[in-house]
Amino acid sequence: MSIQTAGEQKYYDFIEERAKSLRTGMIVWGSLLAVAFIGMFSDARLGVILALAGLSLAVMNVKSQKALKSKLDIVDDKEEFFRQLTDPDLIEIKACNLIIMKDYALVRREDIAVYPFAHMEKVEVGIQGKTGKVLFLTDRQGKRHKIASCMSQDRLQEAFDKAYRALSERVKSR
Repeated sequence: MSIQTAGEQKYYDFIEERAKSLRTGMIVWGSLLAVAFIGMFSDARLGVILALAGLSLAVMNVKSQKALKSKLDIVDDKEEFFRQLTDPDLIEIKACNLIIMKDYALVRREDIAVYPFAHMEKVEVGIQGKTGKVLFLTDRQGKRHKIASCMSQDRLQEAFDKAYRALSERVKSR
């Protein structure tokens, strides 16, 4: 995929960590298949076992790559999405791995997620244990999407509060 705009570059920079882990996975399963092929000459059973392991890793990796590419399927106007990533009103909260645009929240947790504010009903804060809290976007069907979390004693408190205010403002404006 060729990057053509500054917004596309910002998006790919944001997902780079996830993309790197997928590329590493690809190297692992490719190497495993190569070792399996070489191993077939000395021990056929070991070669088959390594090949099966390599193939299962390959299938999981390819599915993960397709899932990452499909993250933008929720976006109706990709050109506008990428333009918003270069908008001066964009709020980037690196401590929370969060980018808040005019119409979308872009979150990197275990995976990448794009949340259109048009689909969201409210912003909520939930309690996590005795000293933590979690920030959620709740969609119109009532499903809660975890955006960020922090403990009362950590340095993320300020970033968490900034994320809450910015998300609340964007969702209320819908």
